[in-house]
Amino acid sequence: MKGILCVSHGFYAEAFKESLKMIAGNVTNLHALCLEPTDGPEQFKDKLVAIQPTLDAYDKVWVFADLFGGSPCNTTFQHYVSNPNIEFVAGMNFPMVLSALLSEEISLDSCIEQGKDAIVNVRTFMQAMMANDEDE
Repeated sequence: MKGILCVSHGFYAEAFKESLKMIAGNVTNLHALCLEPTDGPEQFKDKLVAIQPTLDAYDKVWVFADLFGGSPCNTTFQHYVSNPNIEFVAGMNFPMVLSALLSEEISLDSCIEQGKDAIVNVRTFMQAMMANDEDE
């Protein structure tokens, strides 16, 4: 089974997790770690050490970080870089992580593509749809 760990600045990862559970249900393989405003990289590293036994139970773990180059992403990568069963993605979005949660078979690259494809300028999309309807 695949474990999923969301890491973020502030409490974004925890709120993200709770929002994902609204759709995916009470999944047990979804975890969140937050770099709280009073934390530094060392406190965040302590959180990574504490969650290690939980993550070790999975065949593979995908880590989704809020921001490439930010302390949660960097600290998590540095801590787990030598573990070949852990993959890292920065710039997490809801469709991307939801796809990872709902499909054990999805590849990490496909998951990233789904996240990219879900970024849509709604006004432009809807205008194109209405123009197509008028043409028919």
